[in-house]
Amino acid sequence: MILGFSTQINGKPSFFIEKIWKGLLKDKFNLIAYNRFRTESSICNTIDEWDIPKTSYPKIHTVREDPKGRWKKGNNIDFFINVRKKDMFRFAPVLPVVSTQSVAMSYLYNDIIEISINGRQLHDWKEILQFIHNDGFDNLKDFFDYFYPLIAVTKDNWYEAKIIHWTDFKY
Repeated sequence: MILGFSTQINGKPSFFIEKIWKGLLKDKFNLIAYNRFRTESSICNTIDEWDIPKTSYPKIHTVREDPKGRWKKGNNIDFFINVRKKDMFRFAPVLPVVSTQSVAMSYLYNDIIEISINGRQLHDWKEILQFIHNDGFDNLKDFFDYFYPLIAVTKDNWYEAKIIHWTDFKY
């Protein structure tokens, strides 16, 4: 299934392509897949050419609404940029969904977001930062700026979605 990613969020580069590859390359199997994909694709010659900030964290999962329950373990992920546009392109090899987890987020006050994964609330600041970083955001402000509009339009101020994992990591 196609999983689309943006190269810009709120007018700033997302670096999602680079962050996803940064996460994939932690595993030797994915290094082989990267080299094969790189020779078959014109996306980039080497990871060193990417202009990603050194402080960026790897993106090892994504959060998506899934009202029809389509994202399941074993389904294929097709990583794309510019979905349904003339310049649409795949930026990573097809990988399976390793697992999914439910996530719920709510806006409290003063830019505080409450986050629960599989019904367990994240209380520890380290856990919250780990979740934010693993989803490809470098800081709480960028995460909040992206998710607050999604939370604000919900009927009960709770945004419910799935975490789609393409690595073995789980919360």
